[in-house]
Amino acid sequence: MSERRSLKDILASRKALFAKKPEAAVYRPTVSTQWKGGLLNENRIRTHVVMSDYPVPSGGDDKAPNPMEMMLMALGSCVGAVYVEYAAMLDIELETVNVELSGDIDLRGLFNVADVNPGFNNVSYKVRLKTSADEAKTQELIDLAGTHCPVSSTMKLATPVAAEVTVEK
Repeated sequence: MSERRSLKDILASRKALFAKKPEAAVYRPTVSTQWKGGLLNENRIRTHVVMSDYPVPSGGDDKAPNPMEMMLMALGSCVGAVYVEYAAMLDIELETVNVELSGDIDLRGLFNVADVNPGFNNVSYKVRLKTSADEAKTQELIDLAGTHCPVSSTMKLATPVAAEVTVEK
């Protein structure tokens, strides 16, 4: 049985590969979503199945988080992972990484009651780290992690979204 490489080694080899072969850094994740009735959807991601639903007051059966909650979950998961990755690269030991997130949505946009954004109007998060690293090293971690989260970056930028709809009769 082979021993698993350290996160620092994995990150260093990926970083070296991407510097040498930029085309190797292009990643295209895919998700397949299938409606299961009501407001329940089954999402297939690689070998994983993740359900999404809405709370009962919104017409769902509350069998899973709703898509906007999952968007916050994706952001929190990414922020946490980026802290762990940069900590490994900087030789910082972390005891804990906790991310608390929230967002505000004006549901009038979803229901076409008013001409307002149907998505998040703002999102915020707080990170709590527990580490014995010195202040300078910890600040370097905060600066790097705070500017390199792909989900955060995607949410901050006006990312083009293309849609194609096929109707079967």
